Amino acid sequence: MKTKSRTICFKLWTYFTIFSIVIFAVLWLLQTVFLESFYDVMQKEHIKRLADEICNSDENTAQVIDKIAAENSILILLTDKDGSIIYSADEYSPSYNKNPYSDNEHGWNKNPYRASYPEQTYRHLPEHYDDFLEKLGDNNNICYTIEHDDISNTLIYGQRLDDGNILYINTSVGAIDSAVSIIRIQLCAVTALALIVGFLIAIFISKRFSRPISQLSEQSLKMADGNFDIDFKKGFCAETDKLADSLAYAADKIAETDKLRRELLANVSHDLRTPLTMIKGYAELIQDMDGEENTNNDAEIIIREADRLSLLVNDILYYSKLQSGAVKFEIEKINMSSLAETTAEQFSAIGKTNGINITRSIEADKYVTADEKRIQQVLYNLISNAVAHTKKGKNICICVFEKNGIIRTEIHDAGSGISPEELPHIWERYFTSKKGGTNGLGLAIVREILTLHNANFGVESKEEVGSTFWFELEKSI
Repeated sequence: MKTKSRTICFKLWTYFTIFSIVIFAVLWLLQTVFLESFYDVMQKEHIKRLADEICNSDENTAQVIDKIAAENSILILLTDKDGSIIYSADEYSPSYNKNPYSDNEHGWNKNPYRASYPEQTYRHLPEHYDDFLEKLGDNNNICYTIEHDDISNTLIYGQRLDDGNILYINTSVGAIDSAVSIIRIQLCAVTALALIVGFLIAIFISKRFSRPISQLSEQSLKMADGNFDIDFKKGFCAETDKLADSLAYAADKIAETDKLRRELLANVSHDLRTPLTMIKGYAELIQDMDGEENTNNDAEIIIREADRLSLLVNDILYYSKLQSGAVKFEIEKINMSSLAETTAEQFSAIGKTNGINITRSIEADKYVTADEKRIQQVLYNLISNAVAHTKKGKNICICVFEKNGIIRTEIHDAGSGISPEELPHIWERYFTSKKGGTNGLGLAIVREILTLHNANFGVESKEEVGSTFWFELEKSI
């Protein structure tokens, strides 16, 4: 069962709508499902960068710690390996003046940082600090989250410094459930609004894009009614302009083909009418003159005209096959000299009857690679054309010679010649010259055969002097 194709307008609208839905689906996933994980990763990366800034800074370490703690709302402790506080700072209090470890062997007086930092007040270590030291162990750094039921979670980062002391950073990580809920509500409103706007834009775009194509389609349908004078609209985009140009070119070619078809039918009808009329007339004459002496002559005329009609029909069929590619060529090595001699001999009797002298200038044993029957057809048509246009008492010369590895064949006649403006058109079927003569299909068949042989060919002519038709084929060794 044949399915009905959708219009380009509907397809464009569908694709744009699907695109919008996919975009919002991805946005929902990123802003709801993966937001918490993404937030945790970013927080950890941020605190690691702060720790690197403290460790790698060339400024006074205390000042750097104070600045970072205040700007990022975090607690920073600098302790020795046993947990004694060397320096501490948070967003509220950057320094203290009293240290309970001053008499302890691990306290302030024993620590090398004492020369760099002022006396500080006491700050209690976090409850989980022992856990922190145990997790840090021999590692260079550690980062983990402590979850709480009723308050914000705590992100802990620790790093062991080159001198053995420990950098401890503690920051609160706010629960993002409420933020996700707010974002979800916002996304619902934004998605609904965006989809409505997207649907309207999709309708507009689909109609905008489909309109010029529909117009081109409607205009092209006019060609089916024989109207080829169509102005295809352009200006929407390069692709539709190219399509319009292609349709305009096709319309011109179809119009030209239609014109040639009409001319061909008219010419063929004219050519067929003459032998048919003569056949009918002489047949009636035989019927009326039954038993008379001229019966044989009349019958001969009927046979001749029937042969002429048959030859004309054969030419039409043969030309059609050549154009459609239905003729199969049998390419082989042939003796062009012998073929030209044989073909010229066929016209000797016709030449004598018409008072035309047919001469030859043929070099012996010149071989080419071609289809013998088709090249003989070319020679026959060219010589026949020369005989038809040469007046009584004039000469026709058939020449075959080698030139630069090419075998060239020429047929010279002493006819009325061809005007320069008509020379490019004489190979066309049923071309009518200004003198009123029609060349039929003979030269058109010659052109098709030589073109399929990839042969060079042409004609040189001078009015009131004569013409020389020639073609060239590569020499065969």
